[in-house]
Amino acid sequence: MWLCLWLLVATCTIACAQEREEDNAAARTESKDKDAARRAKKAERKTRKDKKEEKSATAKLPPAPDTPPEFEFFDGVIFSRKVNLGFKNVLCFASERRPLAVLWKEAGQEGSMATGNLSVKLSARELQLIFGRPVEAAQISVLNENGQMLSRGAAMQVAFDLARRPVYLLLEITPSRPRASGKN
Repeated sequence: MWLCLWLLVATCTIACAQEREEDNAAARTESKDKDAARRAKKAERKTRKDKKEEKSATAKLPPAPDTPPEFEFFDGVIFSRKVNLGFKNVLCFASERRPLAVLWKEAGQEGSMATGNLSVKLSARELQLIFGRPVEAAQISVLNENGQMLSRGAAMQVAFDLARRPVYLLLEITPSRPRASGKN
């Protein structure tokens, strides 16, 4: 009887040990599968990221050309505000961040007016509409698309000829009163 009992205990111990080994092997296989899945996902993300970087590298814009200092006011200007000046076939857009506006004559006029220039005179009220604040006409320079001055504002108005090519109005900000060099 002791022999049967001892054989039963030995068989149960062996069976439990084998079962634990199988569980451990299954757990190791499962963890290896999870690790392999994580590595596969990581490699897939990396390849997607590399492809994305490769696409963005091919679509990069060339560096901006060196602009002479006299054209700096054109750099990065966004004309985001449309201004209605009440002139037929004249478009005006102003920049909200820079003291700059652009005007041009639309196509669509008939006859000799289509090729001719339109004489424009901007009053203080129209300048205020364009720049969003009261402006003295003497502070306005009228420039062509190359930055060359076409005319300058007079005491009460800014007068210039407008064609289909753009004309830029540049508000020249005058510096505040200079400081006294020494205190008494």
